[in-house]
Amino acid sequence: MKYIAFVIFGVLFISCATPQLQEEVNNQANINKKDLKLVLIKSKNISFYDFGILNLTPEISLELFKLGKSIGKFMIKEREICFDDDCAPKWVASKAFFGDVGYDTLFEEILSKKDIFDGIGKSIDANGLITQKFSFGGNDFIYEHSDDVIFFKNLTNGVIVIINKFE
Repeated sequence: MKYIAFVIFGVLFISCATPQLQEEVNNQANINKKDLKLVLIKSKNISFYDFGILNLTPEISLELFKLGKSIGKFMIKEREICFDDDCAPKWVASKAFFGDVGYDTLFEEILSKKDIFDGIGKSIDANGLITQKFSFGGNDFIYEHSDDVIFFKNLTNGVIVIINKFE
């Protein structure tokens, strides 16, 4: 009975909603569930855990959602990394996010599932999981990726980027 009352209330609420609210509900409905990823990003500048959509073409972008509403999008361009309209040169943005060991293409390599730090410590297991475990510049790293998962962690400074398939 509670379920039926909840559904009726929801239908009445949406039908009586303001046009702006109704547009937001419609836009959320247009998100393809197959495109959603669970995203965890942690560094000294950002802490985020919720849903996201990762696109690799034409430019690399990672749109972040909080409670089903877009809160912004990372865009990796040829020479800069942007979060919405706030852009910085790749090198500067990478150093700010990853610390002293960051380099200009590190974030894009992680999101594109490419080897980082020229592939040092790389191994591939029988299931196709690619792993890099290594130390560089006084920092210890684990980076793993497969079709469904991206896992990057700097064990020394705590920077984490994890993107999992949602389903």
